[in-house]
Amino acid sequence: MKKFITRYSIVLLLCLSFSLVYSGCNREKTEPAGFPQGVWMWGNALSDEDVQTVVNKLVENNIHQVYFLVKGTAGKKTSAEKLTEFITQAHAEKIKVHLWYIISDDDVYMAANPQAGIYHCPNPSVNTRPYPMNNNKVNLLYPPYKEYVLDNIRYFLTNFNCDGIHLDCIRYSHFVYSFDPYSLQKAASLGCDTIRLLGFFDTEPNYTNYVTNNGFVNLYVDGDPDVVKWVEMRKDVVYDYIEAIRETIEQIKPDLELNAAFMPEGATDPAYSDVFYAQNYKLHSTILDMISPMAYFKSFGKSTDWLQTITEGAKGLVDPQCKIYSGVQAFDGVTAEQLKEQIQYSFDGGAEGIIVFRYGTITDDSWKAIKEE
Repeated sequence: MKKFITRYSIVLLLCLSFSLVYSGCNREKTEPAGFPQGVWMWGNALSDEDVQTVVNKLVENNIHQVYFLVKGTAGKKTSAEKLTEFITQAHAEKIKVHLWYIISDDDVYMAANPQAGIYHCPNPSVNTRPYPMNNNKVNLLYPPYKEYVLDNIRYFLTNFNCDGIHLDCIRYSHFVYSFDPYSLQKAASLGCDTIRLLGFFDTEPNYTNYVTNNGFVNLYVDGDPDVVKWVEMRKDVVYDYIEAIRETIEQIKPDLELNAAFMPEGATDPAYSDVFYAQNYKLHSTILDMISPMAYFKSFGKSTDWLQTITEGAKGLVDPQCKIYSGVQAFDGVTAEQLKEQIQYSFDGGAEGIIVFRYGTITDDSWKAIKEE
């Protein structure tokens, strides 16, 4: 009996080995089965088409996750009725729905709170002191704003059966912004010499050196104490928002994911991203379940293999528990072949999934490319 078992085991192992070798020789793709594919979707997609048509298209094209915009730069919330219907029908097809929320832009809030805006650093051609921008970008340190954001997050968590919260514009848009009284006061309390800091911008030669030529980034890299305190303060502001949103999720629906879209530069040049956006893959990944680098190759004047570079860089920086889903470009005339290349390069770089920007810009040929992947 023992001899029979031994011989049977040997034959089984040989068969398995042959099967693995044979399948390996004939595998054209390196992408594994079930590689998660998602799309970003604006709320008006449900106005342009009925919900069932949208869901059918997602199912037909192997879309597993939707990052659905529920509060954009305009500040208006998506129709509760439409959102509920979409989530219900998507879940019936095993599609996960993450609620996509824009943080730092909000027309509705700014209309009601014009004093909550951002300030530009001194620019001698405009003003030798910081001055307000009067646009829809909200100062993240304006005292009531964080609670406004958290109230909105609570509303979505309480009223909709979503699978996660997806943060966007959880950053500053440039290092020339946020020189408002709240930020300057906070920086001063942390030991930053704000008079000296403002002096980097208050003459034409200084402005050219430190803004136009990005010399402010070099000051940070070289360890200038006041610039470092300023940049670290801004990174902490972003961290505090993410942390507060995570705590809110844990209080209401602790099993939900918290993920975010990040600017891509920080995957390969953390110092640049620290200064410009206050986004840091290493720091902020510790409290996020997934980050999607928005590696839109065409928008950045790159080739499709840039997706691999960005993905590898991000993977090398993030906390092990934080997944990377590469953000791939379908807009601005991107071809189906370029879309396929982006997806493959993302996987080659180590991505656990991809998200396509966006539903509504994907051509029929590009849908076929997604379906085949």
